[in-house]
Amino acid sequence: MGKSNNKYIDLSSEILKSDEKVNHENEKIGDKDIHYWRSFKELHNDPEFIRAKNLEFDKSSNKPFEPGEFSGFSRRKFLGLLAASASFAAAGCSNYRDKGEIIPYNKKPEEIVEGNPNFFASTINISGEPVNVLIKSREGRPIKVDGNPDSPIYKGKVNAVAQASILSLYDPDRIKNPKINNGSYGLENFEDTDWATVDNQIIKLLNDTNASGKDIVILSGNIYSPTFKKVLTEFNAKYPTAKVYTYNTSGMATKNSAWQKSYGYSKYPVVNYDKAKVILSLESDFLADDVNAIQNARKFARNREIINGDSFNRLYSVEGNVSLTGMNADYRFRLRTDAIEEFVLCLLNEFVNKRRLTNISPDASVASAISGNNLDQFVAKYNLNKDHISNLVEDLTKNQGASFVSGGYVLPESTHIYINLLNEVLGNRGLYQQLYYEESPLPFESNDIQDLINKLNSGSVGVLINFDVNPVYNLPGSMNFKDAMIKAGKVITMTTLDNETSSLSSYVLPINTDFESWGDFRSRVDFYSFQQPVLSPLFNTRQKEGLILNWINGNAQSYNNDIYHNYLKDNWEKNLYPGFFSNVKFIEFFFACLHDGVLPVNFTPVQLNAFTGSAASQITSGMKSSDKPVFLITHSPYLYDGTLANNGWLQEVPHPISRVVWDNYAAISPDTAKTLDVSTNDLIEIASGNNTIKLPVMIQPGMADNVIATELGYGREIGGTVGTDVGVNVNPFISKSNGVTEFLYNNIAITKSSGSYELISTQEHYPIDDPRYKNIQIKRHIIQEGTYNQYKKNPKSVIIKESIEGIPLDEFPSINPSINNPNTEGYRSTNNMYQGPVKWAMAIDMNKCIGCGQCVVSCNVENNIPVVGKEQVGKNREMMWLRIDRYYSGDATNPKANFQPMLCQHCDFAPCENVCPVLATSHSEDGINGMAYNRCVGTRYCSNNCPYKVRRFNYFNFRNSFNDGYQENEYFSLIANPEVTVRSRGVMEKCTFCVQRVMKARQVAIQEGRTVKGNDVITACQEACPTEAIAFGNMNDKEDNIQIYREHPLAYYLLEPIKVKPNVTYIAKLRNTVEELTHTGGDSH
Repeated sequence: MGKSNNKYIDLSSEILKSDEKVNHENEKIGDKDIHYWRSFKELHNDPEFIRAKNLEFDKSSNKPFEPGEFSGFSRRKFLGLLAASASFAAAGCSNYRDKGEIIPYNKKPEEIVEGNPNFFASTINISGEPVNVLIKSREGRPIKVDGNPDSPIYKGKVNAVAQASILSLYDPDRIKNPKINNGSYGLENFEDTDWATVDNQIIKLLNDTNASGKDIVILSGNIYSPTFKKVLTEFNAKYPTAKVYTYNTSGMATKNSAWQKSYGYSKYPVVNYDKAKVILSLESDFLADDVNAIQNARKFARNREIINGDSFNRLYSVEGNVSLTGMNADYRFRLRTDAIEEFVLCLLNEFVNKRRLTNISPDASVASAISGNNLDQFVAKYNLNKDHISNLVEDLTKNQGASFVSGGYVLPESTHIYINLLNEVLGNRGLYQQLYYEESPLPFESNDIQDLINKLNSGSVGVLINFDVNPVYNLPGSMNFKDAMIKAGKVITMTTLDNETSSLSSYVLPINTDFESWGDFRSRVDFYSFQQPVLSPLFNTRQKEGLILNWINGNAQSYNNDIYHNYLKDNWEKNLYPGFFSNVKFIEFFFACLHDGVLPVNFTPVQLNAFTGSAASQITSGMKSSDKPVFLITHSPYLYDGTLANNGWLQEVPHPISRVVWDNYAAISPDTAKTLDVSTNDLIEIASGNNTIKLPVMIQPGMADNVIATELGYGREIGGTVGTDVGVNVNPFISKSNGVTEFLYNNIAITKSSGSYELISTQEHYPIDDPRYKNIQIKRHIIQEGTYNQYKKNPKSVIIKESIEGIPLDEFPSINPSINNPNTEGYRSTNNMYQGPVKWAMAIDMNKCIGCGQCVVSCNVENNIPVVGKEQVGKNREMMWLRIDRYYSGDATNPKANFQPMLCQHCDFAPCENVCPVLATSHSEDGINGMAYNRCVGTRYCSNNCPYKVRRFNYFNFRNSFNDGYQENEYFSLIANPEVTVRSRGVMEKCTFCVQRVMKARQVAIQEGRTVKGNDVITACQEACPTEAIAFGNMNDKEDNIQIYREHPLAYYLLEPIKVKPNVTYIAKLRNTVEELTHTGGDSH
């Protein structure tokens, strides 16, 4: 149709029929009409979904409030507060910074300047691993955790768990005083006591137990502290029957044992993914579920650089589960997990026997195992895409020494040994870096937990000290640790919160958090890291290492808050400092270590040993595929081992794949669901041997058929106000004897169970890609993507230009022609806005964004985002300013995925501003769409008029309504960032581009007599992003880095046709796929 000035389009007759079914299996990247969807309801145009989208808001938005909802106070809470008022009045005379003499704050410490933050380098423990952090403190209150930029591992980035860990400091559920059990099990049978009473009893108990010859056992997580190891040596000297047992929940044990058999080192090395041009991931979520995930993601993203270069790696993923790594792959193959070892053997046969890529001559048993596997037959057997597998083989062949094969921790030792051999065959040993510090265990130290259980059952353990661990919850159910533990003479548990282990203990000792403690760590050979307290203990707690020292001294009165600090400093001065041959005095050296948080160590790089051929030849029974379903158990991406289950921020951040909150579930494929006759929210029972578990179903696109996956970290019976009874505890199901590994079972039986359980997923919340138009004349290209080859040929061919019936929008006639005439006032008023020295803008590179969600948690912490709870999330009332929209495309059984961070776009012509009757939302001179909270009267017109659905409304004072006012607790409120207003009920809120940071940077620039620069401001989301996918800067400064993004051929803006002129630029995603002329079918994308 030709152009016409009178052409206007009537969309009223183009409503999409709700029963229309669409087949998208043959869509390819680069097609102009790829269909993107977020759930099966959206894919199949479910009538319920269409109605929900047309309603704009959840039906509960219009529900009248009950009178009781306005109060926020229950009678019980009111009486409780009344009774507590007297104690609060007395406590108010004390200062949480100083538990001693009362000092007026006009005599504040000289390093504290009101209004200015202080930053402290430290180290915190996350599920047994030391994490190097930088802690932001305001007026003595730690309020934010980020990565230490000087850390060789973290480089200023940490994961969501570390960022949210600040909440553990102010957790109202923390134990306030030591407790003694009166003789019966259960929390209700404990009585508070004082430290002198506890210490005297425990010192006598230790002496008596040692004299009796019974064991005194300290059960701990990984011990990385050289100073604490010295303490343990002295403890053993004082009490010779003392022993130390350690365990960890990282899941790396099998991978480490395979590495030791292959190369002789006890710990799997660091992998330099930035040196790999081709990566094959085998049930390995190395970007998210890995002890080194932050460093892996950073290195991986270096080869996804399209802005300042054109280096692109290629990622293949073979998995039964759906992982974040798999969803970021260029090619992804669905394969049941127990067939992966056979696949590795097929690859070995292809490279060793057919292509002769290596000089390694496997012995007879290995050669036999390899030669018996044919890749073509395997591809046909499991219906894999033959062309894509051929591409994989060719890529690995061409990139010998610059490729890598990664195996996940769920796989057995035999598979890992074969993977190590495969990397050796491909010449990839140069990508390994043996950086983990390997130290001989103490003579009385062991990681054989079964040996400890045997001792407990035999009655030979007089005292068991749980050193900040929760073995009753963490250890596999098959070990029956709970039954064994209660056979110990006495059980002492050191913990910050009551848990499943403490409830069965004789003594419960409240300990300092990492924010109140001293420490040192050496987990890698290239540096030490240090821990320092950033405030005095908030409660009557003690440092756990100091307790051990106190018992060594044998004097209940010898403890003070500096007991371990002084010991640590003395150990460094006498034993470690001399080895550095430093020219500075020790005190200056030590202060420098604390200031930087890390101490680099010169070391000689380890030359990797030759591969031990016998490692493969001694495999007698490798993993074989069975005819029964596979059950996978993995770590939760945010709760890990469940230690931080009481953290509402981590419970409420949506799962990166399913978008489910506040629960774990059984993820299954659509075809498996049909076979079992189940739907999402139905219950299934999984049995292996005598172990059974019941889980709600989540039908997950991309799951391999006959594979079921769930996650650890849930089902806490005693996990605090927030964490108790959330999800299902999977640990009792775990058995090392029933499964291929403790994380992988292929002998299970699945049956549909009665009843159902509602899972809440945010995947359908806040849609901005309206599906109502059947003939999509104005197609909203929310996701723009292409192939790397397409981009190389023509950089401008990737972005789809918006058009209406073939007419480009730039050429389409406007209702107001003066806007396109530079000589008119309409043009000048439209295009000359915000011409001052500064206008803020953001850019998001979709090639680097992996959808991990670290930015979401960072935003929550920075901006005082409340937790609302599962029920309110189910009503579309989550309060997060930043969300990650996950879109699928292609075949529903094995779709491609795109992750898109969505936040306020700070439009030049913001629709929200036009409809606010009280000017509560308006634009600043530097282009930020801001909020005046005290003006907002809660009409919600702005939210209704926002095309990006990024505004959040406080239906309640969620801090008061969630869990009976849990977040209104006196101590919990100390976490609030004073630079950001805490919003009240009836107020709208949204992303502000971290305006508080902008204002701070502007203030500094004024003091320095200059204009603020774009790189003066780093937003919270930008600061947290491990792959550096987010950029922020001044778009009016032509020299600012943000200009590179805005002028890039892959740059585009969301909903550009509506011409609100957003100031967030998105860089289109490229997939590094091989050009294909034909499609031969098979299961991959």
